[in-house]
Amino acid sequence: MKKLYIFIITVIILLPAEISGQGSYRQAGVRTGFRGGIFIQVPAVAGNGAIDYNAMLGFNNNGIQITVLRIIYETVIAEISPDLYFAWGYGGHGGFIVTDHISFFGERYNFDGDRFCPVIGADGWAAAEYRFRDIPLIISVNVKPYVELSIPAFVKVMPVDVGISVSYVF
Repeated sequence: MKKLYIFIITVIILLPAEISGQGSYRQAGVRTGFRGGIFIQVPAVAGNGAIDYNAMLGFNNNGIQITVLRIIYETVIAEISPDLYFAWGYGGHGGFIVTDHISFFGERYNFDGDRFCPVIGADGWAAAEYRFRDIPLIISVNVKPYVELSIPAFVKVMPVDVGISVSYVF
C-alpha cells in the first residue's frame, strides 16, 4: 500500500497542468478526517474569482473512493491575517467499499460475509486555509459533509466530516 501512495504522489507532482493568471498554483497533499486521502488541486480560469478543482483519492472501508470538488475562494480574511483564506465548494464522489455490514441511521445490517458495495454521493466543502509566504505549504481546516447511496439501497448522511489538509504548492 505504501508503494501505491508513493507512486500516486509522484505521478501527481510530475503531471503538467496549465498555469494561468497571477497567483496561480497547483498543490498536492493529504487530508485527514473520516473520508480523507491524497489529493491534487489545480486552478481554473474564472473571471474575477479564484476557482480551483480538487481531485481526491480516498481509501475507506476496504475500498476506494474518488472525490472531485469545485472550490471557490471568496475572500482573504485580512482582519485576522493576509494569508488566511476562506473557501467553499461542492462536488461528488464515487467508488466502492467491501464490508460485512452497512449502518443506516444508527442501525447495523449484517451480510453473510464480505460484500462489494458500489457508492455514489454528493459532497459539500467549507475551509479556512493558511498559505505560508516563505515556504510552499498550505494548511487547511475543512468540513466536507456528504450524502451517499450505496448498493444495496442504503443512504448515508455525514453532516460533519472535519479534516485537516496539508499540501505542497508547486
